[in-house]
Amino acid sequence: MMPDKMESRIFRWFLTVAGFGAVFGGLMSIFKRTHRYPRSANILKSSIPTGRSIYRFVALDLDGTTLNTKHQLSKRNIAAIRSMVEKGVGVAIATGRSMSGIYEHLETLQLPYPIPVLCLNGALALKGTCDGKTQPLFTDPVPKDLVSQVVSLGQETGDMIQFYVDDKVYALPLNEEHQVLMKRYQVLTGHPQTQLRDVKELKSIGQPAKILLLTNDADGLMEKAKNRFGNKLHLVRGSPEPFFVEFLQKGVCKGTGLLKLCQVEKIDPSSIVAFGDGDNDMEFLQNAGFGIAMKNAREVTKDKADMVLPYTNDQDGVGRQIEDMLSEGSLVGCDNLDNGHSLEVSKTKQFEHKTAMMK
Repeated sequence: MMPDKMESRIFRWFLTVAGFGAVFGGLMSIFKRTHRYPRSANILKSSIPTGRSIYRFVALDLDGTTLNTKHQLSKRNIAAIRSMVEKGVGVAIATGRSMSGIYEHLETLQLPYPIPVLCLNGALALKGTCDGKTQPLFTDPVPKDLVSQVVSLGQETGDMIQFYVDDKVYALPLNEEHQVLMKRYQVLTGHPQTQLRDVKELKSIGQPAKILLLTNDADGLMEKAKNRFGNKLHLVRGSPEPFFVEFLQKGVCKGTGLLKLCQVEKIDPSSIVAFGDGDNDMEFLQNAGFGIAMKNAREVTKDKADMVLPYTNDQDGVGRQIEDMLSEGSLVGCDNLDNGHSLEVSKTKQFEHKTAMMK
């Protein structure tokens, strides 16, 4: 064989090997990334790296997540939640609902002690018990000057106005269309609503922690609200059914509410597993140690999660995942930890850092 031909073959062999190595290295890199932070709906048990991460607290969204489409807790979800609590795992509820729409589910769960409840998408936090008793933790109401502006927007668009004050919901239905929307919201959340006669009476009940405008055009109203308020208020498109828009104080959402709750209750955010499905759960999932989206979650929410379940809220997705994590040993009660760590956080730097990033 001539020297030049031999050199040519050796060079082509070298390029082939080098190309294979590059492809193999790229595939391994992708493999490692997807197994460390899986987002595929087809991955469940391998999603929690057993032996690497331990979680001690679970935060649960209600509608579209822990509750089924009949807005009820399934037997499997109830059993899983009770089981983890018996093993010393902490639990909290985080929802857009007011406290009046949560009492029935606390009664159903029959947990042995008061649990933190983050209401109104982070604007109000309390501790609640199965017998209806509550202890306030904090509240972040809508600024007074902006309350009047939201009411004016509702009057201009002809949408129905709701005020959330403490644990009560006040509604101002002015026509038949409003009555239909109010009943629809009642079915969705189970909220008892106090009907008021006019705007004057509405404004006299106190400063709301949250305002809703119920509408038949949520996307159109959302666009008008963005144009009107810009970043003066935090706006949330209703979920799982988009027939309302929520108005909250700037910076208030489930995500910042979770961090504030952690500070008040001395819980390490990195120890929390959070479950959610809606637009209002995006920051909530991001600020938890491990964020899990339901199969039925909005795509924008799935994109923010660390994991997407292959089960919907009608398939006991929350209960199944809790069972798996308890079995794997990645969800552990405080009393069962070998190193004796408690849920207390000696420093608040992590809270302050995450809160600063949210602004």
